[in-house]
Amino acid sequence: MGKIFVSAQAEESLNRLLDGQPQEVSDAVYTIIGSNLLPGGPVPDEGERALLREAGLAQAKYVADRYMSGSEASELMAVMNQIAVIGAKGAVDPVTGNVSYKMPPSRPVGAPEDYVDINELMKRFEPDTYKKLREAAPGSRDWGRLLFSFVEQIPQNEQWITKYREETDQLLQELKTTKLDNRFAGADTADMASFLLDANRKLEQTPVAKTDALMRNMAHFARIFGHRV
Repeated sequence: MGKIFVSAQAEESLNRLLDGQPQEVSDAVYTIIGSNLLPGGPVPDEGERALLREAGLAQAKYVADRYMSGSEASELMAVMNQIAVIGAKGAVDPVTGNVSYKMPPSRPVGAPEDYVDINELMKRFEPDTYKKLREAAPGSRDWGRLLFSFVEQIPQNEQWITKYREETDQLLQELKTTKLDNRFAGADTADMASFLLDANRKLEQTPVAKTDALMRNMAHFARIFGHRV
């Protein structure tokens, strides 16, 4: 499964935490993100998305407990929890059933705290210009003209920067502090067999109508680590 880019900060953390880990650990983490926390395609049922999201956090805890320790395990769970919050806020297209997610503005690693993403600023306050910029060939004359024209407007519209920073700070704070319910919390991570058995027990305590997708998802997670269900 291809990697989903969330932000430069999340990507830096994941790259560092997964460096030197077995390939299956990296595969598991990015599969959790793409299949559980930020599923693509039509998943219109919020109950089903919540079930996958909660299972994904339990799977992430399995990875953290089995392959990391101390601050690394805590950091992985912090990143995965923030991504799960993004997923929980996803918006469903009423026609296609596809889910879209509002990603946090990305600040390049090493950039100052007050860094402003010009593309995000344009998307927020000049959406028509942003649409034209996206349609123009990168680096072309039209692309450069649109970008330069927008940058020239910024000094006369300081409220854009103020509003952007307020909204960014609020979003990042929500990602860090929002607590998500998880029926699989505390699942046994001693080994894969114990994890699957305990997760199933917890599911039986809060039965839901649709579990087929979850069962396939859990079986795939187990297979990544060579465990046959």
